[in-house]
Amino acid sequence: MNDYLCAVDWESLQGPYGPASDVPRLLQMLRSHDPAARAEAEEQVEDHLQHQGLVEEPAAAAAPYLIDLLADQEAPDRLVAYRLLRTILDCAELYESPRPAADVPTLSELASQRSDWWLSRSPEWRRHGGYRRPVTAPWHAAAYEAVRAGVPAYLRVLQDRDPHLRLGMAYLLAAFPQEWATMSPVLGQQLSVEMDPAVAAEMCIAAGLAGHPSDGAIVDGVRRWRGNSDWLVHRAALIGLVRLVPAPDTALLAELADCLMEPVVDWGSPDGAMANATASALGGLTANSVPQLAGLLLERMRVPDPHRHDFLALRLLLGLAFPDGPLPDGVAFDDLSPFQQEVVRVVIHVRLLRQGPMMPRAIGECNLPCTEEALAAWCAGQPRSAS
Repeated sequence: MNDYLCAVDWESLQGPYGPASDVPRLLQMLRSHDPAARAEAEEQVEDHLQHQGLVEEPAAAAAPYLIDLLADQEAPDRLVAYRLLRTILDCAELYESPRPAADVPTLSELASQRSDWWLSRSPEWRRHGGYRRPVTAPWHAAAYEAVRAGVPAYLRVLQDRDPHLRLGMAYLLAAFPQEWATMSPVLGQQLSVEMDPAVAAEMCIAAGLAGHPSDGAIVDGVRRWRGNSDWLVHRAALIGLVRLVPAPDTALLAELADCLMEPVVDWGSPDGAMANATASALGGLTANSVPQLAGLLLERMRVPDPHRHDFLALRLLLGLAFPDGPLPDGVAFDDLSPFQQEVVRVVIHVRLLRQGPMMPRAIGECNLPCTEEALAAWCAGQPRSAS
């Protein structure tokens, strides 16, 4: 890879502190047998790849070298390459979904459409000439694609004897749903022989985030971990299965609804990670593929809990209840379907609008009154005030 480093015009790549001319030397230091030198180089490379959580221009050029280091079984520390690749992936801001487009919008796409509608009506955006959905910056797209090019290497390393490497590869693979046809046979095979529960859980979550309805070894491999005595592993298997089976069973959806709505003290904890993964997996489904989910979420939402935050569940529920998007202006409460009316009543009853600033916005994105007083008055039949 030294020839590759020499071929890149690093001086033309701007990082947060100027040209990336020092990056080739730092990348080579990642192969040092001195742990202190590697640690120092890793810290400095990361400073060139991202700044304040956003990827920088040198990231795409550094990725091929990092992928080669990750795949090199003779390297002194392959995990350093994984950590830096993960940094690139986590800091690449994509505004377009990497998942291939489908004929029917997913629950996540419906939420995005409602958000765009709400922003387009915002007085602030109107003062600036109207809202336009942001597009991915070229260097962010290039960084993502550069990491995506490593999928064949990640699949090989997924079978490594080191469980830390296997776990890391599952995390990376989850970001590339376009590669599902390539990765699913390897994931299925590895899940059938995996012995480490934490690694198996990460692989199941990868299936839930990147997977498409499938059959065969991948479904059998994920099912192997359903019912595991470790509840995190069991729920990870449910997250995988909800994306793989064409018609998820009610028991599976009920448990995922519980996972989504249990109180989370620290969103960086395993509980928080599992709730977010559950929301992402369910968000990739369409409203007509899980008709029973709406009732399961609403049933749980009816029972208030001061320690719970219902935003993830509410966003999914609104997509299920309002699959056609925001209501037309002038709609009365009596014009809603019975289920839509019940959703609105529960929002008022459990005081969801008091759970933080995102809750009124979520309601407003459906063109519903977004204060408790206005929503209650509208339900009582009073005309809606002009916004």
